[in-house]
Amino acid sequence: MIATQTPSTVQTVLADRFILTEVERFTLVFPAVWVAQIMRIDRSQILDLPFYDPLLTGIVHHNGQIIPLIVAARLLKVKNAIKERLVIVKLNESAGSIANIGLVVDRAIGSSTRLDLPPDLFAGTTTASQMLMMRPDLIPSDLWQPQS
Repeated sequence: MIATQTPSTVQTVLADRFILTEVERFTLVFPAVWVAQIMRIDRSQILDLPFYDPLLTGIVHHNGQIIPLIVAARLLKVKNAIKERLVIVKLNESAGSIANIGLVVDRAIGSSTRLDLPPDLFAGTTTASQMLMMRPDLIPSDLWQPQS
């Protein structure tokens, strides 16, 4: 007999998994249930949005969707040049107020379980290893407002 996973079983498994990415000297951690996909795009595909907050790098059209892009290095206040080929973590509806955005990271490192990560990561504090959990409150609420 072949065991099948129901959607609730998949959600339970994903709730314990985390996607690890690298941004300069930081490891930015995403709950796996938030991640719709990790994709690569060319910088030339980005449509700039010059009158918005500098965190909002631009938008990209991908698989019939318009995805706003945020450079995670700017979010973490570290200098980072935007490369010609970008790695983007696209978030899904489970991410709440930051659903359907893409975060540009240096690279995807892999995945891990809660047990393999430092406990203080879940308390919202930065660890000595410079790991940071992605949270909706890291993105300013006025990001979507045009600026002059």
